[in-house]
Amino acid sequence: VFLLVLILTIFGLAIVTNTRLLLHYQQPEDSGFATSPLCKVVIVTSLTLAWMVNLLLPIDVRNSRPGPGFLDMQTLWMAAFITVLVFLVLIVPAAMFYYEVEGDDFVKRKRSYVLRSLFLSFVFSAAFLGISFPFLSKASIPIVEYACEDWDRGDAAIQLGKICGQGQSKEIEIQVGFQIYIVAVLCFLGWFFLSVFGAVGLSAAPMDMIYAFIDRPRAIDEATYRQRRKLIGMAAGVLLQRAEELQTRDEDTAAQHKGASTSRFSVTDYNRFKCDVHLLEEEFEKLQISKFQKGESLVVAILKLIIAVLSLAWVLQIIICVLVPQITGQVGFGFLNDLFAACESSGLYPLGIALYACFNFYMLICVVQGCTKLGMRVAFLISIHPMRVQNTPLNSILFNVEMLLVATPSMVQFSQTAFADYARLTEADVIFSAQIQRLHFYSFFFENHIFIISMLCVFLLSLIYFLVRPRDRGSVTVRASNDAKLTSLIGAATGKAAA
Repeated sequence: VFLLVLILTIFGLAIVTNTRLLLHYQQPEDSGFATSPLCKVVIVTSLTLAWMVNLLLPIDVRNSRPGPGFLDMQTLWMAAFITVLVFLVLIVPAAMFYYEVEGDDFVKRKRSYVLRSLFLSFVFSAAFLGISFPFLSKASIPIVEYACEDWDRGDAAIQLGKICGQGQSKEIEIQVGFQIYIVAVLCFLGWFFLSVFGAVGLSAAPMDMIYAFIDRPRAIDEATYRQRRKLIGMAAGVLLQRAEELQTRDEDTAAQHKGASTSRFSVTDYNRFKCDVHLLEEEFEKLQISKFQKGESLVVAILKLIIAVLSLAWVLQIIICVLVPQITGQVGFGFLNDLFAACESSGLYPLGIALYACFNFYMLICVVQGCTKLGMRVAFLISIHPMRVQNTPLNSILFNVEMLLVATPSMVQFSQTAFADYARLTEADVIFSAQIQRLHFYSFFFENHIFIISMLCVFLLSLIYFLVRPRDRGSVTVRASNDAKLTSLIGAATGKAAA
């Protein structure tokens, strides 16, 4: 009964929290569910799905101890991952395609456009799974084979070590079910996002928190406010002029049907433009806080620093509970495993779930943060979709939701590996350790923790980079020492336009 009540509570809390998150981040013109209701329902449902899949592991733990519970966790895990696949391939892309053409008068048959796009997505995914399954679904399961020479003789003397006493380690080859293979593919693909974007975000988050504390908005007088608001207004005018230039160039390119290289440069310039707009909006928000809120609250700034400690805890957990046992062959210290186990043994199981959720959701947030940070530093690579309070378009929210869903399967496997002692005797342990980890193609990556080691390496490299260049290129804070940079930028842009 307790487990059922807990699941319903988590489900209800997820729906309420995700709805509030959507209302908190969406633009004022998208207020409520009156506009684009389909996209908003998809966003809330997708986020709730990510919540439930990530929290299935502690539910599995509770269901498996002290004895097997009433829930069929094998079925729940398979249903959860298949649902994630459906949302990744069909539901979320459908909402993205629909939102793109919802107000576009040039697309006459909007439903046909969405259906054609979904059909291509479905065919590609189905073809990939269908073609790769016969070749990559073989697994080698380790067994011990005993040579029992006298087992069928009733008068055989029972002597220890002689009857079935000689065991030999062998492996048997089996083909896993299609549902297990889907889980393996989702985890494998998700690891590329988690090991790159998650690692970058894991290092960027504490650095951003530290410099957010250093550069936090402070109270300013009226004269300073007017001066800097004027500078920001001039910079905004420069960006508007650049936007018009980009639009004119895109129209000329479309009319002339030029090659792919011109298109690639246009995308790069557009991404850089988005980065500049994002930084200018941040500067304006800081200025408003400095003037009308007399600066940011010191308590809020300190809380940001405390949250950054989660990155350090994750890195220590990876080193202590994954890398050390991998290198030494011995069981490492429990660390966070001991913390979760203490909550479980003391009857504070909901607190254990809350702590587990904090670490998991923090890592997923790092994936989104890492994608944005990488886009800010390498504009030609990816476009940024920052989450800004009351100023985030629905397509940016959908993009980040898709990122979370892609990373969710690998996040579950990562948690099962990093918290192996906590996840012992669960169905998740059977799925990931006894089946997926033994698949021939994927075993090299999963058994040797290639993705986790890669994550740690990317974390260290990006941490060094952020220590050398902590602030985003082109960022201008509210400090007076940087006003000259903004003035110079405006002057250069104005001179270029005049020429």
